[in-house]
Amino acid sequence: MKEQKPRVRSYVKPWIFGVSAGTVFVLIEVLFRFYPPSAYAFCLSCHTRDLGNTIVNGFFRTAFQVARPAETVLMITSPAVLLGALFASALYREHSFQKSSAPVRFFLIGFVMMLIGILIFGCPTRITLRSGYGDVYAIGALAAMFAGIWVGTVLLRRRSVR
Repeated sequence: MKEQKPRVRSYVKPWIFGVSAGTVFVLIEVLFRFYPPSAYAFCLSCHTRDLGNTIVNGFFRTAFQVARPAETVLMITSPAVLLGALFASALYREHSFQKSSAPVRFFLIGFVMMLIGILIFGCPTRITLRSGYGDVYAIGALAAMFAGIWVGTVLLRRRSVR
């Protein structure tokens, strides 16, 4: 019997994926004339809001506000990220359930963060895009975000040293 060599998995390098995805998105804009607002990107809180509002509008004939891209394309980003992570963890045998140490506290913190993201449009991607366009409020929010990350890092380092 001939001994088989183990299969080596090959991965796409991040820069190749980035260039390929960017090219596809530009082609979609050119071919389909689909131009989203300049500050609407990947955001789990905004896309969840748009998905929920689109579903409620469809079933109950309401007129809850959705972003312009969500009027033409169903924003399935949130369930797609969740399902993609689930499938990837199952594929690589990394899926396991873990008991949370404080489930109510973590739920409330996540709820407050999503609510803030929805109310003030404060997702990091949107803040970064808007600051790139020179929006003064976004530049302030970006500075506050960096300050919060710095303070959080300092506090976590102090806690781990003790």
